[in-house]
Amino acid sequence: MDAEKFTLKFDKRVAAVPCLELVAFSFGVPTDGAGFARFLRVFCEAFGDRLSVYRTGDMKRFRPFDPQVLEGPRHWFSDPALLATKVLGFEAHAGATARDIAAPALDISLMGNFEPQRYVFRMVLPVESGDSPDQVVRLAQDALAEFPLASGYCGYSLLWDRDPSVDQVICEWAAPLLRRHPGLGYGKPLSIANASEMGLAVVSWLTLLGPALTAALGGGEALARNAPAEVSVLPLSPGGVMLRAGEAPALGDVNRRDPLPVYHAVGRMAAPVVAPDEALDEVAVDGMQGDDAYEWFRRFFV
Repeated sequence: MDAEKFTLKFDKRVAAVPCLELVAFSFGVPTDGAGFARFLRVFCEAFGDRLSVYRTGDMKRFRPFDPQVLEGPRHWFSDPALLATKVLGFEAHAGATARDIAAPALDISLMGNFEPQRYVFRMVLPVESGDSPDQVVRLAQDALAEFPLASGYCGYSLLWDRDPSVDQVICEWAAPLLRRHPGLGYGKPLSIANASEMGLAVVSWLTLLGPALTAALGGGEALARNAPAEVSVLPLSPGGVMLRAGEAPALGDVNRRDPLPVYHAVGRMAAPVVAPDEALDEVAVDGMQGDDAYEWFRRFFV
């Protein structure tokens, strides 16, 4: 990947960078928070020493990161009453300053005010992690080994400054990149949560299916028997599977007639559990208008 092509700077400040993201959706209060805690622990064991700034959902500004601040999310995960009722958030990244963006990063959104409750976990890996795909697969399997997964995905994406003063400008810069490179994901998984509650909303290099979606597709063994040669079906505890589209993540390029056919193959495999059109219609892709957003979001489901 030419990382500079996918990097946006305002003067010397880095406002957006390419990354590899691992996103997991969960709905309804879990029986315990062990799966959430494990996701956090696996990320911190791999990347925690590189984090530099953080903020929680009730903080207006980022503050210097200290490992002790992770006690907050750990407490949330252990308290079912909080998970059932509160809106909580935690984000951190490795930039030199709060507005100088760098991976790795972590973004957790817990929305207990919905019915069912919505929980969105995003682990942002440095883009070069895509050069070690087997290691990423193992990391994902470890992070999700106890996670109450509905669905999720892992692939190339963007990490950017979400300050309202620049967010729209960055989205408008990113939109042509998304349209040209189908393997580049939309880096706002929170906006996809509602659609993901209704079924699978995203296909990527790794498409993650929780036990309910896996069962609806006939189970892991049936998926493995019927999968195209270029798609691997890997176990994902508890009771789910991971659909791996090729050896490593890819960007594709529609200008060079590379629409990522193996990703389309995964979309066909998962077609019976894709979220209905009315759910996908509600997902806004900032920076895109009308048919562009409609077609882009369904690019692997046709």
